[in-house]
Amino acid sequence: MAGGKETPRQKMIGMMYLVLLALLAMNVTKSVLNSFVVINGAMTETNEAFDEKNEATFSEFEKQKSINEAKVLPWYKKAQAVREASKELDDYFANLKIQIIAKTEGLSEEEMAGDLSWVTLDTAEALGNIDTPQHILLGSDETKPVDGAWTMLEMKRKIAEWEEKVLAQFPPNQRESLNIGFKFEGGYNNDGELEPWEITHFYHAPLAAVITDISMFQNQVKNSEYTALNMLMSNISAEDFKFDEIAVKIIPNSNYVVLGDSFKADVIVAAYSTTQAPVLEVGTGLDTAGKGMNDWKVTNMVDESRIKYDNGVAKYGYKPTTEGEVTWGGIIKLKKPGTNQFELYPFEHTFIAAKPSMVVSPTKMNVMYKGLKNPVDVSVAGFSASELVVTVSGGALSGSNGSYFVQPSRESRLVKVNVAVKTKSGATKPMGTAEFRVKSIPKPTPKFATVEGSGRVSLAQVKASRDVTVELKDFMFDGLKYTVTKFDMTAYVKGKKITLTSKGSGIDSQMRTLIGNQRSKDEITIKNIRVNGPNGNELIPGNVVVEIK
Repeated sequence: MAGGKETPRQKMIGMMYLVLLALLAMNVTKSVLNSFVVINGAMTETNEAFDEKNEATFSEFEKQKSINEAKVLPWYKKAQAVREASKELDDYFANLKIQIIAKTEGLSEEEMAGDLSWVTLDTAEALGNIDTPQHILLGSDETKPVDGAWTMLEMKRKIAEWEEKVLAQFPPNQRESLNIGFKFEGGYNNDGELEPWEITHFYHAPLAAVITDISMFQNQVKNSEYTALNMLMSNISAEDFKFDEIAVKIIPNSNYVVLGDSFKADVIVAAYSTTQAPVLEVGTGLDTAGKGMNDWKVTNMVDESRIKYDNGVAKYGYKPTTEGEVTWGGIIKLKKPGTNQFELYPFEHTFIAAKPSMVVSPTKMNVMYKGLKNPVDVSVAGFSASELVVTVSGGALSGSNGSYFVQPSRESRLVKVNVAVKTKSGATKPMGTAEFRVKSIPKPTPKFATVEGSGRVSLAQVKASRDVTVELKDFMFDGLKYTVTKFDMTAYVKGKKITLTSKGSGIDSQMRTLIGNQRSKDEITIKNIRVNGPNGNELIPGNVVVEIK
């Protein structure tokens, strides 16, 4: 092919060689684009993991605030500000990706105004499009980027605003070490020349690469949020709270005591050393009015044998004999270091003594459903979960220690949960019965291409749909799932009715071909839908009729 007159055969061979090279190049390009899709998916999973870590850190803030609000509240508010700013920027990035994908895919203005939650990189077909993402973010001239909604310049402003809000939550001496800022550094092109940041990321970059870059920006925001929250947490010394005064703390095993059981409480001096035991005096009240500390007295003092000491903690036990509010109090004495003198700290406390009562709470609903293991929590005031004796009539019972599952029998219309307790003497004492009506599980509603029953959607949205799903409407039981095992798809092609059957929930290749042959005002019908659920494999009522816009 390098010189001389070529024969027709040589020309044909040369042409075939060029076609082969082109095909190879196309395959490499497709492989690279698919790699971006895979990387974007992995980045999305990483971002979800960061969300869980940030949620856990913020939950610890809430816990520490409940323990010491005066100390923690200022830092808690700063953590709230960091979370809100980070969520605002993360939501912006998420919406920016949807806008870029939707416009690159060529969605109409009507479609752009509708629900775009289904628009993802996984469903995109124009992965290699380099013109539209560049035009949206940079405009027609990359040296003079455009400004406005969903542009690169708007993105930079959003990032700068986020950085300013986050850094404002920290003292000046901590801002440099926080290191959360975006570095808008460019890169080098093939000629070794340094390019601006926006050129490196968005100039002549395919859709798949642009979306993956924005997912990376989301990752940086969530990572920075995690760093910021943990630095704020370090400012409150969450693992080692320090108290600025000594105060009496009463830790009862319960403020609600059943007749026949004992009231017990730990009485401690906060931040007190365990190497020195306090001295506790307990009675029904205190006499401190108009007297100096050394003249304070405990009224109706109890027998000292009721008080035990263990590693600096005074333990007191008392068994009430009548119902009602019980008031007790006393003085705890702490020896001053290096002296034989005591500091006295008076205290009073009340608790309720009551007869046993029983509570049966359905944790998910007000009724029980056939074919399901209905979760039920059972508790009896004054008794631990291990002391409960629970039986059921009209169904089967499983579970233990206060958390149970009740599965009604097929013929039952009423389920009774019977509760008893084991007393300390070993006897079984009935506490009561709770009754629940039994209902059947409602049939699920089928859905395809966001349509339930019938509706009009674009052909692009139908092509993006991967399967037929079902869901329960207005059903209060969480966690119940149905799996589609079979359905028929019917449509017309050139006046001929075609029906295809799927052996699962997914849209197979033949169905995709059938969908691709549809035009505006054509209809696709999903019918004969079978599902696996609590009642086994069953045919559910209802079809889905999708009209192409």
